[in-house]
Amino acid sequence: MEGKKVLIAGIAGGILLFIAWLAFSILANLIAPFNIFAVGGMRQANDPLMSLFYAYPFVLSFMSALVFDRVKAAIGETGRCCAGVSFGLILIALVTVPGMFVIFSSMNYPAGFYLGNLLFGIVGFPLLGMLYARIWKT
Repeated sequence: MEGKKVLIAGIAGGILLFIAWLAFSILANLIAPFNIFAVGGMRQANDPLMSLFYAYPFVLSFMSALVFDRVKAAIGETGRCCAGVSFGLILIALVTVPGMFVIFSSMNYPAGFYLGNLLFGIVGFPLLGMLYARIWKT
């Protein structure tokens, strides 16, 4: 394991995902307005544990950086863009699709919530993969 690269990728990827998450949430809210704090099951905005909600992009980034470090050879060394996009597509398949499925099939959330999550996965994960590929120079 390349610990230094995992650390750099985890931090940089967390920043990238946080910005993407925020941007796509704002965009989705402009198209189909909703209040995330009014969604059933969400903690109140002033709950101290709610601050951990904003750490999600960093947790996801560190965990996916660990996975990228382990599977980068299997993705191939066909160039930074291709290896990164391939990893992003894997993340879409493993994170976005099942997450959207379980939320859609079990919860009654507003359309803007789904749109924001879908954009976050479809755009954010390939960008994250390209960032990782650049860090590992595959």
